[in-house]
Amino acid sequence: MIYPATDQYINLANDTLENGEVIVYPTDTLYGFGVDATNTEAIHKLNRLKGRIQPLSIILESVEHLHDFAEFDVDIESQLKELFPGRYTALLPAKESDLSPFVQNGSPKIGVRIPNHFFPVKLVKLLGKPIITTSINRHGNDPLNDVTQVEIDFPNVDIFEDSNHSPSKGSTIIDFSSSPPTIVRDGDGPYPL
Repeated sequence: MIYPATDQYINLANDTLENGEVIVYPTDTLYGFGVDATNTEAIHKLNRLKGRIQPLSIILESVEHLHDFAEFDVDIESQLKELFPGRYTALLPAKESDLSPFVQNGSPKIGVRIPNHFFPVKLVKLLGKPIITTSINRHGNDPLNDVTQVEIDFPNVDIFEDSNHSPSKGSTIIDFSSSPPTIVRDGDGPYPL
């Protein structure tokens, strides 16, 4: 089913995540698949949909919440505050947390996004936990950013649609675990600022 990504439907999105299901939601870049990042069974479900298992990124509501999941110093924190909320994914050394081990899937790093879009950020606040963010595609295929095609390819997933959504290359991925930080993927966010 396709629902508008509005305040009216955010509780439905939250309930779907709490029930361990996968949703599709808008960000400031591509649409994303999302599940509760602490729910291993839900992440397995998501990995089966995508046909692959590799590290996944999470969405948080603010840079302050990053301290619960990643290690970084004051210099990096001030850079992160310039990037977020925005069209970036930051890779940082991970801390022990209550995230499912399948989020990092063996990686010492955690990928984090704080998109400049009210829907996923508000959803994280409502759920009280991070949610997974990953592109909508089966392994080896290009990411889908058209909800009509998403519904055809993934008919059993609830989709929350933003009618103002625009084309995107995805977020710019920056690895802050090395000094200086390195760009892993050039996306919509310009870097350095």
